[in-house]
Amino acid sequence: MTRHDSMPDSFGEKLFRDVADSWAMPMMILNKDLRFAYANDAYMTATETDWERLAGQYIFDIFPDVRGRQEPVEAKFREVFSGKRTTLEAQPYELIMPDGTVETRVWQAVQDPHYDEDGNVTHMIQRAEDITTQVELKRQNDYMENELAHRIRNMFAVIMATSRISGESADDVGTYVKDFNERLASMSRTYFELSRRNWRGLRLRDILESELIATVGRNASRFTLDGPDFLLTVKASKDAAMIAHELAANARKFGCFSVPGGHLHLSWKLEDNIVVSVWKETGVGPVQPPARTGFGTQIFKMFPRTRVEREYTDDGLIVTIHTQLLPSSYEDAANEFAEPFQ
Repeated sequence: MTRHDSMPDSFGEKLFRDVADSWAMPMMILNKDLRFAYANDAYMTATETDWERLAGQYIFDIFPDVRGRQEPVEAKFREVFSGKRTTLEAQPYELIMPDGTVETRVWQAVQDPHYDEDGNVTHMIQRAEDITTQVELKRQNDYMENELAHRIRNMFAVIMATSRISGESADDVGTYVKDFNERLASMSRTYFELSRRNWRGLRLRDILESELIATVGRNASRFTLDGPDFLLTVKASKDAAMIAHELAANARKFGCFSVPGGHLHLSWKLEDNIVVSVWKETGVGPVQPPARTGFGTQIFKMFPRTRVEREYTDDGLIVTIHTQLLPSSYEDAANEFAEPFQ
């Protein structure tokens, strides 16, 4: 029996041959037993079925679902036979594909009653729209909004902590304003680069070069970088930039960048899951430990996986930093660089 032969006379032949069959919106008709009496081409395309499979079948035998979802949908269908229009908003269902795999689709649909000549409801007509893509886009947008809100909260928390510690370590208002603005500028550079890389993290060498160039300009004679290049996660990128900025700022004020002949040799190596970085300033002359704790010293207390050793020599300061790294979950990032860490 064809799908047109299965239809009662009350539907009329022209409607379905000339209109419904070519309609782009999926449409199907169920009888009072919730068995298929008709489905247009769009419906069968959307559901990966054909009329031979659907004809006369109970709808939930063809599209089975978990009980918690099936019961309210079936209730909506049966309500139509009391003469009411019903709707389904963002209704998920499991679709068994021809290869046996299962996909979750989301439809929104309207169910209308169909009356015979005596005014009795004999069938239910459903017009549906597949909104799976829209629902997924909304889910992604919601995730991005939540992630953005989370990052903004974290950013302001860091700014407030930076402001507080800057105030505690500044000698006067002018120094506080200058140092705080420079720290904000460093944070801005880091966030810009993270955004440009779609928040996948930054390479350690790029972070160090960015902070040093911001301090002394593109004068290659003032610093040397020596170490393997690998990708850091977002959090580790921000932490590394903050530490590099403070060390560079101190070098500009008191160390190798404050004297014409001063030089920085910055090297790092990866030992198991520990990055050992050596910040070695030369050409400065004898240096002594500072009389009080500055911002740069205080920020290291913010990083529990970091251990710092300082050596004050006759030629400058040497800072050795041991940082424990955790394997990152950004597996795809490893295709471009070495294995990323956080």
